[in-house]
Amino acid sequence: MERNQYFSVTALNTLIKSKIDGDEELHNVYVKGEISNWKGYSSGYFFDLIDEKKSVISCVVWRDNYLYLPFEPKDGDEVIALGSVSVYVGRGRYNFAVKTLEKFGQGAALLALEALKKKLQAEGLFDVSHKQTIPEFPRSIGLIVGDQSAAEADLIKNISRRWPLCDILVFPSLVQGKDAPKELLKALRRAETTEIDILIIARGGGSNEDLSAFNDETLARELYTCKIPCISAVGHEIDTTLIDYVSDLRVSTPTGAAEAATPDQAEIRAALLGAEDALDTAIKNIFSKKRDLLNNLSARPFFKNPSSNYEKAKEEVQQLSKRLSISLSHILEKNKSQVESLSSKLNALNPRNVINRGYSMTTDEKGNVITSINQIAEGDTLKSVLKDGVITSKVTSKE
Repeated sequence: MERNQYFSVTALNTLIKSKIDGDEELHNVYVKGEISNWKGYSSGYFFDLIDEKKSVISCVVWRDNYLYLPFEPKDGDEVIALGSVSVYVGRGRYNFAVKTLEKFGQGAALLALEALKKKLQAEGLFDVSHKQTIPEFPRSIGLIVGDQSAAEADLIKNISRRWPLCDILVFPSLVQGKDAPKELLKALRRAETTEIDILIIARGGGSNEDLSAFNDETLARELYTCKIPCISAVGHEIDTTLIDYVSDLRVSTPTGAAEAATPDQAEIRAALLGAEDALDTAIKNIFSKKRDLLNNLSARPFFKNPSSNYEKAKEEVQQLSKRLSISLSHILEKNKSQVESLSSKLNALNPRNVINRGYSMTTDEKGNVITSINQIAEGDTLKSVLKDGVITSKVTSKE
């Protein structure tokens, strides 16, 4: 970089922030340390994490996340913090934005869970390409929920309200405690034997220990092979379990699951009414155009007085007939004149006219006209054609 090319402090801090924010390895990181300088403000809580080598990282847990912490943190607590590294541009300092905290004794389980998560991710259980599409108009929905739980009531109420055409099948199960993973697995396998279009696995929020049943490896693998599109709604927005990663769709609440699984009958009704109005308008427009076309056609002279076209055509035929008659007369007169002229010429050349004036025409027996004595010999019979008859004679001599 040349000397005359430089960053402003803000630009450099912003660049560093974009680099850190874009690094996936710095997202959802678990950090172990001791809490120091815990201070609360209206926006959240700020503190430091210190390790045994006295290395320090500044941390913040925003109020929305603080509300779901399973304990009240204080200075001196040894904890496992889950969060992401970021940069505060205004001061050029990086910090650790904490999503949740667990005391170290409990945090060991989080580290084991993180290792399992990485293992399943490497095997492709979280791949987007494997996820199924949630049907748009389900005929039946299965629910894996706690028996008579608030999540069950919430789902049934909202599904029935939004899409009453859908059947709801409930597969009750324990959702907390040491037997919960086995019960959830049984419920999932029962659901797989039924004809349902969507499966929802749901429970309310709780601590990591409360939600641990949904981090069971066997359950996650069974859900991965499930042929039914599955929606997970376990815990709250900040809670994430293994089945959230494996499921085809993850939402934060049972209400959100009901909304994701069903169309809203009110919206569909409104859309159908809108389509009906549009269709009605289109039909009216077509009818109006056809009516205008019919009116235009009916206003034409032919439709007002159909015989007018006949009369007009009759008049045109009469005119053409007259023109044809005149043309034929002219042609006949012209041809008559030509015939008379040719007739006069033929008459002038007609031998009979010459004979009629006192001449005769001599032919041999075959009718050939004799014009020279060289055509006859003594003894030949000749015929002489006169005005009023024919004389036959024999040649006795020629001179």
